[in-house]
Amino acid sequence: MEKVETFGLPITIGTFSEMLEQIQNRILQKQKTFVVTANATIVVTAIEKPEYRRIVQSADLVLPDGFGVVMAIRRFHKKSSERITGIDMMLELCKFAAKQGLRVFLLGSRQEVVEKAAKNLERTYGNVVAGYHHGYFDGEGPIELISSSKAELLFVGMGVPKQEIWIGKHFNKIPAVLAMGVGGSFDVISGYKKRAPKIVQNLKLEWLYRYLQSPLQKKNVPKDVTKLLWYILKPPREL
Repeated sequence: MEKVETFGLPITIGTFSEMLEQIQNRILQKQKTFVVTANATIVVTAIEKPEYRRIVQSADLVLPDGFGVVMAIRRFHKKSSERITGIDMMLELCKFAAKQGLRVFLLGSRQEVVEKAAKNLERTYGNVVAGYHHGYFDGEGPIELISSSKAELLFVGMGVPKQEIWIGKHFNKIPAVLAMGVGGSFDVISGYKKRAPKIVQNLKLEWLYRYLQSPLQKKNVPKDVTKLLWYILKPPREL
């Protein structure tokens, strides 16, 4: 798998199936793996906040999520890559976990949302969820609960930058093999929110669909998309 440095981040490029296979192999080999799916908000935050950038740089895999990130790779490196969305990768890894007899833990969102997401995942994949906990806590959160669940895969849906910061600080304290930030994926999996239709995804406007569903919660998304396009046209000198 090839990595290209884009805005100071080591982004892995290729196809979805290639990246999924690499993550699956690392899980089977019990290699601790921190995955970031880099969308516009993650990249812009990394550009503007050096401490957060260092956390993302420490990830084992930074995957290109968002048309702007794919565009930046094409512009700066003359290379192509598929877009890898967090929710698609999460669902494929849940399917893989079910086949391998592994368990997952969900951390983030409101209690009723994460609980419904867990139930829906079990309805689809069987007894795959080892536990779940909401994302509204102070300090290190439910470290003991996650550890005692013996889950091999941890999905953290607390939004950017909180989820990556939490993983960066606490992943080494839990036995899980994989930790991955998944943003608002629990909202969609639970059914509380709808994912953009395929035609909207193909038009590269999924970010706009998410914003229109939750304009207050996602108020920074249009700004981040615009900023990323500006940075592509005029890269920041310090990077």
